[in-house]
Amino acid sequence: MMHNNIRFHNTAELEESRSFGGLRMFRFPRQVRHALGDRGRFIAEEATGCEIRFVTDAANIRVTLVLTDRDGEVYVYKGGLLHSTHRMPAGVPRTLHLEEPVRLGWVEREKLTESGFASEVWRIVFGRSEGVFLELNTFGYPVRPPRSDETPGLRLLAYGSSITHGLGMYPLTYVDQAARRLKADVFNKGMSGSCLCERQMADFLAESEDWDAATLELGVNMRDQFLPDAFAKRTDYLMRRMMERHPNKPLFVITVYPNFASWADSEAGQRERAYNLVLEEQVKELKHPNLHLIAGDQVLQDLSGLSCDMIHPGPYGHMTMGEQLAKIIRPLLEERFKR
Repeated sequence: MMHNNIRFHNTAELEESRSFGGLRMFRFPRQVRHALGDRGRFIAEEATGCEIRFVTDAANIRVTLVLTDRDGEVYVYKGGLLHSTHRMPAGVPRTLHLEEPVRLGWVEREKLTESGFASEVWRIVFGRSEGVFLELNTFGYPVRPPRSDETPGLRLLAYGSSITHGLGMYPLTYVDQAARRLKADVFNKGMSGSCLCERQMADFLAESEDWDAATLELGVNMRDQFLPDAFAKRTDYLMRRMMERHPNKPLFVITVYPNFASWADSEAGQRERAYNLVLEEQVKELKHPNLHLIAGDQVLQDLSGLSCDMIHPGPYGHMTMGEQLAKIIRPLLEERFKR
């Protein structure tokens, strides 16, 4: 989305904040957010992966923001280079004073663009908080949105559980790690604890046009609520809608990542294994050349990459998962896009 020559990345809707003024950033439009379950409704309001992007010649910049729901971090990048990290208290507007890094001008520009981002692009990145943009002050210097050649040419949409959403790991989730290796831009649509493949969510993802390839990490949030038949109906609708709307775009369906229940003779373990078989059979049945199944244990190969809750990856896990995912999908993307 665009506002005053600023591009709001991964943002489906901007809405005036009644409490603070300014613009609240939403990854999903209101009609989708309000059609979800009780948890999904507030998780969908998190601005995870929303970015404020702009280019300016100003040597000094002030950006005023507020996180409305919880203390959290805001990350500032110049292109693909980390500029600074800012811890922000909930409910308190804060102005970040940013200075143009002098040393970037000492290095050949081409050496700074390996991420796919030009180093001229300021990126204000939000983590697991609800975010409001209040003001950008460039002290009279003009502002423009990034050009298409200043951001990655490949755009990756990612839907999934908290593992995709990034429980305490944003912006270094496995999806972002994979995207960095692929020189891709990420649209993070993860739904922590509430990735339930609702029809309204499926329709929104299918009707979105701003992505070139997508990953769907499915199952782990559903195994305590849905029998395999109900799971199959939801995932079948999601896959069919996305492939019908985007037949030429690669779609990667990922089965449940290994976790504490994967080998257990418990209801959760049995249901998880049944889910994985459902996804395998659905991909085979659809027989679409751009629909691909990735087994979760192909991506998470080392259980010591998990945290002690035995379901969420730690930093090492996200890093190695990103490496593996990029390794798996790179040949398929290169074949499709002739990269």
